[in-house]
Amino acid sequence: MPPKVIGPYRVLETLGTGGVGTVYRAVDRRTGEAAALKLLSTGPALDPRAARRLAREFETLADLSHPNVVKVYDTGVFQGYPYLAMELIEGLTLRHYLALDPHELSSDQGLARAIRKQRASLNSVARPDDDSGSDSMSEDGDDGSGDYAPNPFTLSSFSEENPSEEHHVGDDDDSDGEFQSGPDSVRRLADLADEPDTDMPVSGEISLPYDVPIAEEQEPPTGKPSDADLELLNRPERLGRLKDVMLQICESLGYIHGHGLIHRDLKPSNIMVDEDRTVRLMDFGLAKFIADDAAVTADGRLVGTFRYMSPEQILGEKLDARADLYSLGVILYELLTGRAPFEAKTPYELWQKVLETEPAPVHVFNPRTDRVMSRIAHRLIRKEPEDRYQTAEEVFEALSE
Repeated sequence: MPPKVIGPYRVLETLGTGGVGTVYRAVDRRTGEAAALKLLSTGPALDPRAARRLAREFETLADLSHPNVVKVYDTGVFQGYPYLAMELIEGLTLRHYLALDPHELSSDQGLARAIRKQRASLNSVARPDDDSGSDSMSEDGDDGSGDYAPNPFTLSSFSEENPSEEHHVGDDDDSDGEFQSGPDSVRRLADLADEPDTDMPVSGEISLPYDVPIAEEQEPPTGKPSDADLELLNRPERLGRLKDVMLQICESLGYIHGHGLIHRDLKPSNIMVDEDRTVRLMDFGLAKFIADDAAVTADGRLVGTFRYMSPEQILGEKLDARADLYSLGVILYELLTGRAPFEAKTPYELWQKVLETEPAPVHVFNPRTDRVMSRIAHRLIRKEPEDRYQTAEEVFEALSE
């Protein structure tokens, strides 16, 4: 049973659970606003790196305001549990959104039904004892779920209890010191738990429960798509929606890059589409300010998801906005072909290919693909940053032609 109150938030339902914590649907008792509440595990299960990442995510997003970037509201510690309150988004991940059938994809009512259908199908996934919600990762940083498995961030029916009773700030939950607000309180708890702050190695990267229940960065299929797959990939409704989504992603990247930030972990599961078809860029736990990026790999660790890493990220070089644009190119290549630009069985083999070989042209796998988006994808994944588009605004203009 979920807790009734976490700091100033009243808990309504469990949305998902994973190896480092749980995420709830909650209401801010001070304002009545709905929120998604990440709550990390505590005690021996507390991961200090995950806690620091939580604090960093709040600080990164606190001063940002853009329709295509997720909002954060609050962070702190409640009875030893670090938490992050953020915008509640009910929708589908990018890949699942573009895998909908033509009626669902083209009709607002169909999209809403698809979101509700997925919400109903995830009842069991949010249960704490359900292995499907765990954060078990393969050595390339991804789990073993199917590539096109649905991955919506929606409500579940795990908790059917009546709404918790009203509980006001200033009552005994925080007056005795069990509730502390602010990112510094989270870092203090992490410092007590373990070690100096380090970036998490990709091979052990944990997706916080906001991105569960089903991670989707499994390797895409190998070989050429079948005729049936090509028919699905090239549906006019799908290509139109893909272009619209890419334009919105460019707007979100242009905004964060303009504020001196790079995301560093851009991938389909970190991009959500809601019922209004508004795209949200999610999960800024690995984001860094460009001016501070010299220390990103000082300890020899890589951060991000292997398949979407730019060559300069693999080499541990100083990063700028063009690293995110490379990741965007990998996403676009995958969504046009149904497969990744580079195939490999191990991270080392993948890195070799990213650094040394050229990807096959998109039209080799999808001869009927959109030529404009195909050219954009190839330019984005060029190995040298100066050979790519230099800004998200340039990509937006190319897509708009």
